Amino acid sequence: MNKKSTLKTILQVLFDILIIFSSFIIAFYLRGQIQLIGNENLFLQYGNFITWYALLVVISKIFMLWIFGLYRRVWKYASLKDMTAIFGALLAASAVLVGIFYLLSYPVTIAGLNIDFAFPYFPRSVFFIDFLLALILITASRFSVRFFNEIRFGNPMTRKKRVLIVGAGDAGEMMVREMTRQRNSEYEPVGFLDDDPSKLRNRIHGIKVLGNISSMEEFIKRSGADEVLIAIPSASGKLRKEVAIRAKEAGVNARTLPTLYEVIDGKTHLYQIRDIEIEDILGRETVKTKTSEAISQFKDRAILITGAGGSIGSEICRQLLRFEPARLIMVDHSENNLFHIENELNNKYRYSAGIPIVANIGDKRVMRSVFKRYKPEIVFHAAAYKHVPLMQLNPEAAIQNNFMGTRALAKVAIENRVKRFVLLSSDKAVKPKNIMGVSKLLAENYLKAINGNKGTKFMIVRFGNVLESNGSVINIFKDQIKSGGPVSVTHPDMSRYIMTISEAAQLAIQTSMMGDEGEVFVLNMGEPINILELARNMIKLYGMTPDKDIEIVYTGPREGEKLYEELASEDEELIASSFEYIYRIKEKAGSRKTGDDMINILFNIEKDIEIHDYSNLFKDLKKLIPDFDEKEMWFNS
Repeated sequence: MNKKSTLKTILQVLFDILIIFSSFIIAFYLRGQIQLIGNENLFLQYGNFITWYALLVVISKIFMLWIFGLYRRVWKYASLKDMTAIFGALLAASAVLVGIFYLLSYPVTIAGLNIDFAFPYFPRSVFFIDFLLALILITASRFSVRFFNEIRFGNPMTRKKRVLIVGAGDAGEMMVREMTRQRNSEYEPVGFLDDDPSKLRNRIHGIKVLGNISSMEEFIKRSGADEVLIAIPSASGKLRKEVAIRAKEAGVNARTLPTLYEVIDGKTHLYQIRDIEIEDILGRETVKTKTSEAISQFKDRAILITGAGGSIGSEICRQLLRFEPARLIMVDHSENNLFHIENELNNKYRYSAGIPIVANIGDKRVMRSVFKRYKPEIVFHAAAYKHVPLMQLNPEAAIQNNFMGTRALAKVAIENRVKRFVLLSSDKAVKPKNIMGVSKLLAENYLKAINGNKGTKFMIVRFGNVLESNGSVINIFKDQIKSGGPVSVTHPDMSRYIMTISEAAQLAIQTSMMGDEGEVFVLNMGEPINILELARNMIKLYGMTPDKDIEIVYTGPREGEKLYEELASEDEELIASSFEYIYRIKEKAGSRKTGDDMINILFNIEKDIEIHDYSNLFKDLKKLIPDFDEKEMWFNS
């Protein structure tokens, strides 16, 4: 709760104390227990106790009003539900007071001793009169906010939505022009906010630039805004996050125009208003692919994407359409996922050169047939098992799919003289503590060892966690928030490098144009994001308060989970590349086994898996991963 909200709550509590005290005293007067004329003792026989009476009444009623959430409501939208809450709180308080006063109206016996601290009896009708007065006065005080708001701005149920626009640039001007021109528009612009001093106090289509974005809460209240619209397509994630969360805390919804990258990618139109999404509040700039280079690289070429029905694979398909490939060969073992992406490319993007192939990448016979028939020149290998806890329970499946599947696919690619092959790896391959990370590290090492074979260039790109990919923490948090909580966080100090699906796809595409000689690349992702802070921001984005409306619980790290991930090991260093958003990973001299040694170890690991020789398997894994502990990292070892 910010300072303004705290002050507002304090003033509301003080005003309620005045109402509660007044209604209690007036109840005594109406019952004839107070004489205003001709008697020095106004309260007759209650004068010595009236302070205690009033104190108990005030404390009980303020406590119940707080418990019933009357100090966390936005009263300009007051409704029958709010009135019911006031009634319930005061009724509960009155019931408590009746119990207190009538229990304490008799002497109490303790250890055989009669201790008389009884309050004098007073008529029960005082409670009833006090309850009615408090109900009328508190309800009137709350609903007066809505009453005067409607006099000033109109009934929110019948009038247009009053919109405060953040950004007085071209996009903001266009939005106001459309809102004012269309008679049936559901929006009424009430003002602009902009940090450009030259725009302050100016008017655009008659709508005033009210002030800076830092004063947003003040202008929301002044203008009676129902919604805040971010009309800055180039706005940073940091600004979107700030505006969205502050708007929610002020009791109004925040919406936005699409980012420039959504428009460029053809996902939406520039002036199509949408809700704020979690991608908008990451606080990091989006990757910008070098379009001219990409067109020369992909135009009129056959490109094969494995895992094409998955979150990242399908996004790579969408992104590649901009560069006019001759055909997209989409391989996935899930027919349902493959159906959806093929249907989307056909119907939404009018792209008919997508070829869906239902196949397992580890099936060399099938893959040889696919490569021979469609002759792909570039491969994006996104197919993988990625769920850490699930792979801990199925380690053989993880290694067979992620390592042995990659090995089989790479051999077919070499046989068919594919020019470029991009493996989508994971930051969990760095000093792996789980089987998923181990399987990805094995795949990385294999591609490094065979790089350059018959002209095929293998590139590896490491991702952090990808927002809203299947099974991601974002989707889990969303489901938990929508169901009323609690939101489960593994540890308050857990952090992750997080990127959007769009960034992941663009990174893979950009890497395919840069890579040479088995290089590894990572996105310049800035600082890792604290998962607890991410959960709190998501709860706020839904207009609720963490630990009040939605509880946050700590479940402890799962099997194989680290508190934080790394982009490079101590044997690697990050160096800048020609592309500002991407780092190359350079291995330190003498840190890696020679190509032949690596091939032999990986060959032995594959054979160990095939014949279930776990004793030798664990020994071979330790040659590559000295910290490998089969008791912790291999299920039922």
